[in-house]
Amino acid sequence: MKTVIITGTSKGIGLATAKKFLDEGWRVIGTYLNNTSIPIKHENLVAFQYDQADSDSIESFADEVGVVAPQLDALINNAGILLDAKDDTADSTKVRKTLEVNVVGVVNLTERLLPLMHKGTHIVNMNSGHGVVSKPIFDDASAAGYRISKAGLNMYTRHLAFRLEPKGILVSSLAPGWVSTDMGNAIATETKKPDRTPSQAAQEIFDLVTKVTETGQFWKHGEKTDW
Repeated sequence: MKTVIITGTSKGIGLATAKKFLDEGWRVIGTYLNNTSIPIKHENLVAFQYDQADSDSIESFADEVGVVAPQLDALINNAGILLDAKDDTADSTKVRKTLEVNVVGVVNLTERLLPLMHKGTHIVNMNSGHGVVSKPIFDDASAAGYRISKAGLNMYTRHLAFRLEPKGILVSSLAPGWVSTDMGNAIATETKKPDRTPSQAAQEIFDLVTKVTETGQFWKHGEKTDW
């Protein structure tokens, strides 16, 4: 049985992705923050409390994973935060907190889990159109911290893909589009609302992990997209 780690599995895209992998016969190691437990029960689901802003929590989780799963076939770095959805200035406190969770936490966890990975393992960093630099999808003054964090996460994807290519470990970024989740609805207006479901995003993540063999790319709706 193949094993995938999915962070942020208690709701939204993470929860839908956990269900998809479980339905396909994978063992899922999922995480939840504080008391927001994962609202499903399955014999192949292993749940851990985890805080991506806390280095001790990251270290503890990585150690526990090494006990229950000596080999990983996929890592979905899904957990993240959006603190400045409608801010039109850059708040340094929010930027620092966002970077700690969305970039530093992802790097910390991923680097600790690398010894458990093998040729064919696929790392997927969940990203956003807000992280696009060359052809911005959302080009306005909002969400400075979130935008900066997603651009930084894309660069980590490229860096890691280059490092791990000789080992046959794949690394991708994926933008799921505007999905109806707590985060997606935070930037909705009366006239503009999310147009995709968590299940659609989950299918794209599963397809990326199981079908794509090209590393170091940014994906959206099954196609490579601009950084």
